[in-house]
Amino acid sequence: MIIYRGSNTVVKNPEIITSEIGRDFGFGFYTTNIEDQTVRWAKRKALISTRKSADAKAILNIYEYNSQAAKKELKLKVFN
Repeated sequence: MIIYRGSNTVVKNPEIITSEIGRDFGFGFYTTNIEDQTVRWAKRKALISTRKSADAKAILNIYEYNSQAAKKELKLKVFN
């Protein structure tokens, strides 16, 4: 399955960050399979970042998700 992450940076190798605060569901690396939602989020992140850096861009990170491997290696929250 293809999943997406909207950002203002390229993330080639996702890592779980364990010290970040302020997330709706706690620590983690947030993705979705909804491309349009991700594009909107990336544009929002870029807009916020342009206030700090004029060269900020909206980035759509795309990943191949292996659910079998994820179930073995990660603690997942899935919302249907």
